[in-house]
Amino acid sequence: MKTYLNFATYILILLELYSCNGDVFVDDFRSSDSELALDGNGDAAIIQFASSNWDLLQVHTYDGSFSCQYKVYDADNNLITEEQVPYLKGLGKIVCDENQTGFIIERSNPKELKFIVGENIRPDHFHLILIAGNEYESQEIYVNISPSDRYVLDRITYSLNGYSHAQKIEMTKSFVQYNGWDIDYPYPLMPYENVDYKVVFKSYKPEAFQLLGEGNLTVDIPSIENDKLAMYGKQAQYTSIQQMLPFPNTEQIEVPIPPFTAQRISLLIVYEWFETEYTLYATHPKTGKQRIITGMLESKMPVSYKVIHENIHK
Repeated sequence: MKTYLNFATYILILLELYSCNGDVFVDDFRSSDSELALDGNGDAAIIQFASSNWDLLQVHTYDGSFSCQYKVYDADNNLITEEQVPYLKGLGKIVCDENQTGFIIERSNPKELKFIVGENIRPDHFHLILIAGNEYESQEIYVNISPSDRYVLDRITYSLNGYSHAQKIEMTKSFVQYNGWDIDYPYPLMPYENVDYKVVFKSYKPEAFQLLGEGNLTVDIPSIENDKLAMYGKQAQYTSIQQMLPFPNTEQIEVPIPPFTAQRISLLIVYEWFETEYTLYATHPKTGKQRIITGMLESKMPVSYKVIHENIHK
């Protein structure tokens, strides 16, 4: 933002100096294109200017969450600088290769500006402003890049040897049950009622779930059986939202309550917990570009239970 303000101030000062000298005549360089709509699937467009008497170019974005370390090159393809608010003087190019949106703005012809889209895997349109100018005037050109097509999953693999594993015990319910009869009362209990088998995919890369779109993408996942992590035919949705997988265990037991007693019944569920790394491979259906995404899969599956009941003395 600082660079943007400096650039704008620079233009205003030069315009003020020019206004003091009415004898100076300068051709209007501005393009007839003030807006540009581009497809996020690798589209390109050339902006034609009326003349070549401009040499200042800057890029400004609307999205506050967008952070690109732009690379600015001169006409001989030498890297001049890397900065978040790029500024090009003369011929050369500005390159943005951010994880979700990439593009190149190239000026190899003094009267042309070429805009080349890499891709935009964001779910929404991406907006930016090109500011071209000389010592006397400037022009803003608004660019709108539509979302690209979603990538197609090639495969997903897991680290089946290197993973974290533990048994975790959680109390799911605790209550008091009275028996006023002179015989044992068999209290019915379904240990796995309202108990969930939970899995969640995580990734430190923000593009991990936008790449494929958060839809109904079913993938195979590993699970632990006999203390071994392997592929046993279980599946889940590839999404950043924690999901509850079907756990159809309807086992029912009876907890005996002795005559004329009150007992506190506590139900403990034992879970097999693990966390392992996944690697996802995907390809863009139009450009053929391939991407690799890494992250972690966390799973917590109920495997057994324990019932604790103790007399309450009043």
